[in-house]
Amino acid sequence: MRKTFVGLVLVVMLVASLSGCNWFSQTSATPTPAPAPPPSPWPLAVTDRSGQQVTIAAQPGRIISMAPNLTEILFALNLGSKVVGRTSFCNHPPEAAAIPSVGDEWSPNYELIAGLKPDLVLAVGTAESKIVVESRRLGLTTVVTQSATIEEVFEDIVLVGKVAGATQAAEQLVDTLRGRYHAIKEKTRDAKDRPSVFWVIDIDLWTVGPGTFMDHLTTVAGGVNVAASEGFAYLQYSMEALLAKDPDVIIVAVPKDEYPKLQAKPGWDQLSAVKNQRVLFPDPDVVSRPGPRIVDGLELVARGLHPQLFR
Repeated sequence: MRKTFVGLVLVVMLVASLSGCNWFSQTSATPTPAPAPPPSPWPLAVTDRSGQQVTIAAQPGRIISMAPNLTEILFALNLGSKVVGRTSFCNHPPEAAAIPSVGDEWSPNYELIAGLKPDLVLAVGTAESKIVVESRRLGLTTVVTQSATIEEVFEDIVLVGKVAGATQAAEQLVDTLRGRYHAIKEKTRDAKDRPSVFWVIDIDLWTVGPGTFMDHLTTVAGGVNVAASEGFAYLQYSMEALLAKDPDVIIVAVPKDEYPKLQAKPGWDQLSAVKNQRVLFPDPDVVSRPGPRIVDGLELVARGLHPQLFR
């Protein structure tokens, strides 16, 4: 009888091993629960640059960009396919030209904007800016950005990524840009000289003063804006005033084909920057737009001011 029992046990164990089953573990194991899906961020509430709290009900599928830098940010985050409207000045990347224009930033077509039924409108300005006031009056979810420094550009890129549903892509982009930004700052921080700089943003000698983005760019690039102490963000110089300042470097941030009009101004050829061939012609869009190409703009300016540091 004992031999028969032992034989039966051996047969059971053999069958279990051949079938790949572990009878003992199966009777005691506890099923592992499936991982819970990550919580949805929508609806999402943010405080934008206008100081207003804005709630985005769901991930936007239709976005209108009311500034060129915002269009560039959206495309850099691979969100170009969601942009259904842009301004007439949104010329980069080239693919933006295929998107319907809703007018420029100062006189947009509000009827067209509403007709495009956007889930999200992105704008630059303040709570009092007309585009912001009118867009919100139409009941459109509107998020406002505003950058005066490169760090604020990075913050706005993250904000756009967050409200458009591309937070991870925005953070990765900013990490890359910030690394390049700090590398340039390291080069210019200990520059032995800091040349004086005059920006030409209009051929009638309009320039930038304190608190502007290009004033900040000048400082980080290792220069001194001659209009930094004027007390106005934007102001017009006379040729006499410019000759008195006599900057070391002039940055012409207008289309290069307009330069002959500057050359024709009496006294222009008497400026030290002109005599010493230190007139720079960076792409105006790259150095003036607070978007993903701004580190390119910073490097262009820094190389122009301190070429010896970038050899």
